[in-house]
Amino acid sequence: MIYLDNAATSYPKPQSVIKAVADCLQDYCANPGRSGHKLAIEAARKVFEARETVAQFFNVTDSRNVIFTSNATMAINCACAAILEDSDHVVVSSMEHNAVMRPLRYLEKEGKISLSFIKSGSNGKITGDVTQLLQPNTRLVVINHVSNVNGVVQDIAHITAKIKAYSPSVTVLIDASQSAGVLPIDIQKIGCDFLAFTGHKALYGPQGIGGLIINTDRPLKPFIMGGTGSKSESQYQPEFLPDKYESGTLNLPGIVGLKAGIEYVWPQMEKIRTEEMKHIKKVIECLSGIKGITVYWSNTFEHQIGVVSFSHESISCSEIGQRLDDEYSICVRIGLHCAPLAHETIGSYPDGTVRISVGTFTEDRDIDTFCRAIEQITKV
Repeated sequence: MIYLDNAATSYPKPQSVIKAVADCLQDYCANPGRSGHKLAIEAARKVFEARETVAQFFNVTDSRNVIFTSNATMAINCACAAILEDSDHVVVSSMEHNAVMRPLRYLEKEGKISLSFIKSGSNGKITGDVTQLLQPNTRLVVINHVSNVNGVVQDIAHITAKIKAYSPSVTVLIDASQSAGVLPIDIQKIGCDFLAFTGHKALYGPQGIGGLIINTDRPLKPFIMGGTGSKSESQYQPEFLPDKYESGTLNLPGIVGLKAGIEYVWPQMEKIRTEEMKHIKKVIECLSGIKGITVYWSNTFEHQIGVVSFSHESISCSEIGQRLDDEYSICVRIGLHCAPLAHETIGSYPDGTVRISVGTFTEDRDIDTFCRAIEQITKV
């Protein structure tokens, strides 16, 4: 089997991640912060160490500002719930995933917020001046660091700096689902207020773990409430971090797996990116040479990661994907990839695309096999 669906979730996982999760389940999988016995203390120590690792990876000044969630979707929802009030105005890019669009569209439909969209080019790269969309009641700007559809990279540091210079009170939320583990992310240099990430993609952790990084001192509403193991005598949510935003039993196996994934990726990020870009360049060259295929990417490798989409003028995406799976055992993603607005932007809506996404375990021969397969499938 050839796995080219890493933008959905990375596979396979490194052996160090598998071992970390297995060791947790076998040796110390008690409830962190809920008891005083040895196993619970060890579990809490592992959570603290993972929180410190995440903080160092993203250059967060205080690890208490790392909030563990089940995924980036939950992190984005939590941030919106903490920030937005009735009659607020929100600005988003036109390349957003439904993890962003659905909670915002819900609030818009309920009459609680209004939305404006940042102009993007046909390749998805933001071209509009975000500050021209800002209004007196603009509370939040949400930008996807990297598109899950065509792999285009946005200059989030530059965009955030312009927003903050124009209106320091506007909150900026970055969705780093596709970029965390692929591109260096320094939250201090970016200057955003929140960053949502997931652990199961390019950080090579298990599914079901992600986080929200808080980079602001502004008071926020708690977005989930319940037992924290702290201040148990009180019926009110604790006000200190991270407990204010972490209620219920944490995903301990996921958290230690995330730490192991970061430790696997971090020392070799540059090497991994070089290899992934070599693979994706070959994919783009192959696809671009086939009659009838349209390739969707950033059009410049400087603003590209190892994700690219394509479609064929006469063969449906579903047929291509099915034949790749059935005849060649190649796993790809087809359709709209939970990002219809992005497809409208790049011109592939409503049919969607076939998406290829490479990873650290992708080999040269995998790409060669994929290219031969596409050449055969598209022969008409």
